[in-house]
Amino acid sequence: MSGNNSTLDAGMSGNDSTFAGATLPEAMADMADIASRLATLETNSNIFFMMINAILVYLMQAGFSLLECGSVRSKNASSVLLKNYIDTMFCGIAYWIFGYALAFGGNPNAFCGTRFWAGETMDSGDYMKWFYQFSFASTTATIVSGAIAERCRLEAYMVYSFVVSAFIYPIQSHWGWHPAGWLFKGDGEVGFQDFAGSGVVHLCGGAISIVAAAVIGPRLGRFKAKERAEPVTHHSAALISLGCFILFVGFFSFNGSSQQAISGVVDGLVASNAVRNTAISGSFATATGLLVAKTVSHIRTRGHGRWSLFTTVNCGLSGLVAICGVCDRAPDWGAACIGIIAGLSYFFWSWLMVRLRIDDAVDAVAVHFGGGFWGLIAQPIFKKNDGLLFKVATDEAYTAWMMSLVGAGLFIE
Repeated sequence: MSGNNSTLDAGMSGNDSTFAGATLPEAMADMADIASRLATLETNSNIFFMMINAILVYLMQAGFSLLECGSVRSKNASSVLLKNYIDTMFCGIAYWIFGYALAFGGNPNAFCGTRFWAGETMDSGDYMKWFYQFSFASTTATIVSGAIAERCRLEAYMVYSFVVSAFIYPIQSHWGWHPAGWLFKGDGEVGFQDFAGSGVVHLCGGAISIVAAAVIGPRLGRFKAKERAEPVTHHSAALISLGCFILFVGFFSFNGSSQQAISGVVDGLVASNAVRNTAISGSFATATGLLVAKTVSHIRTRGHGRWSLFTTVNCGLSGLVAICGVCDRAPDWGAACIGIIAGLSYFFWSWLMVRLRIDDAVDAVAVHFGGGFWGLIAQPIFKKNDGLLFKVATDEAYTAWMMSLVGAGLFIE
């Protein structure tokens, strides 16, 4: 102890003599330099946080590719992988030329941005935001590839990928996420809220999937009987499982980074709650799918039911999609409820697509449309302290719920 004290005393006396010899202007200059360095460190910390998470969100492309590849017949694996690769490359082109300018460009109005076409006049401080938002746009575009797998011409898919990334998703993300967007502003007091994209990303991609699959039509032999769909063999359980794990990792970054900062007082707490709720919702949705699928199979086969990897995986993904909208504010029990209902909603939407004779090769509609729609509805219900379950009789809570319904309608339309 005495050795430590003597060292400390020596250090303090040295510091005292140093400051004592400094003039006031010099001390103020040193303080200004320290403040500048801290500000730079804060900025760079936020940039690094967004960069790492954007890369992990981009890795979801690999997850979608593996999941879709394993879910289709082996003869079409190469086509599915090529479409997923085209998605992200064409998205990069389209989002650079048009997309980012419409979504987050300069001189914005209530409908869209009007500057930064092909990066013109964009400040270097926006470069990281461009890359971060590009990873989200790429995710939206690739949702459809699974729904129309095994029957879409490559040329047509190129056009689709460019149009969605350049115009459809950017304009909708401006409405819902940009402070100038008319949906974001709402009635001036209560606006649309979708923290990580249950509606802006997933419901949008799911709605496009319904239209695309319906217009293109089913695969040959998919609907032979009037009320029955012929089963399609999934050629690789390993690819489905690996793709699901990669998507889980991507969703942790997708939701955990949507605060888009880490240096603020509450940023770390928001990110922590988001990833925790993501894990809870995904886990409960997975368990729901596992048990319901087994029970249904057991009843249909009169005691010889089988476990379903494909259904279990997709139910888990539905839970991840649904929690996106309120992962930052939901209590843990709320995340569990959202996950359970998301798992159940998957079965409804999957059944409805077959009933409507719409061939969705990987159940992208049930996962993204069903999960995204429920996520938007759940957001104003389970939002801690402000949701309908916490403020039942307040006008603000009902207005928030109505704004979610309006947003859902717009993204579907």
